[in-house]
Order: sequence, then structure tokens, then C-alpha cells
Amino acid sequence: MTYDFNALKVIFEEIPEASVKEAMQALNSHERIFLYGAGRSGLMLRAFAMRLAQAGRTVYVVGETVTPAIQKHDLLILASASGKTPSVLRYAETAKEQGATVYALTASADSALASRSDSVVVLPAPTKDSVSASTIMGTLFEQAVLLFCDATVSALGEDDDKMRARHANLE
Repeated sequence: MTYDFNALKVIFEEIPEASVKEAMQALNSHERIFLYGAGRSGLMLRAFAMRLAQAGRTVYVVGETVTPAIQKHDLLILASASGKTPSVLRYAETAKEQGATVYALTASADSALASRSDSVVVLPAPTKDSVSASTIMGTLFEQAVLLFCDATVSALGEDDDKMRARHANLE
């Protein structure tokens, strides 16, 4: 298998530029931000949580012991390439029942996750179930999630020195 380094560029050319602005607006309009994804998508959202915390946001990763109950006016960001991951769908439903806003990152615009979300960003990448000659099991989706999330944090415009001051020092 040969990796196609141009593949991410192709994916990002298909994402509307307004998507990062919409993500930034969602982050700016909620005091508390919750994130969840299963497997590798979850790992990408953990990296996003770290960056958001460094940007001064109140952020929680669903499943951690210190994560409080989600409430009305909170934001839940979910990632699932297929948009049908059972735990992701369950959390979307719970968040909606509590009056929270659900924001989805998915590769499937017509998925169950997309239909349960208030906002959706479609990252048009192969999923783990897709056949791809240049990637393994959804790698492009996870890479696209990470890059999209980093672009969103960059768009927030937080001062680098302030972010460095919030970086973990118990390493």
C-alpha cells in the first residue's frame, strides 16, 4: 500500500470554508464544552480537548471521572466517521434530552448522527468500512478530524503566550 499524501488536501477542498467559522461560533457561544468519540476518533477529540483547555475553555472529555452532567446550554461535540457508532448516538440523544447543543463531525451526511445533531461538519473521507487503496481503516477521517479541530482552535485567535501558560506543567 502506498500512502497518498495529497488525500487530506482533497478532503479539505470539499469542506465549506464556513465550517471552521461555524465551529468557532459554536465554541464561543457555550461556556462548557463536552467531547466524545469512540476509538481513534475519540483520541483526536482528546487532542482537541487539550487545545481547547489551553485556549482557556471549560472542556470535558465524556467518560472521564471528573466529567459533570451535561446540561442545557452546554455543547457536545461528537466524532464518528460512519455516524452510527452506538455510544456516540446514545450520547447525542442524552445531550438533546438535557437541552444541550449537539455538534457532529462525520463522514456520512445522511447518518443517524447527522440527523440527531444541531450542526454537522462532513469530512468526506473513507471510513474504517470503506475500501481505500491509500489508507488503512479510516485513517483519513481521523487525520481530517485532528486538522479541522486544530484549524478551529487557531481561528479562535487565542494569544500564544496565554496558551503556553495554560500548557500542562506536571509532565
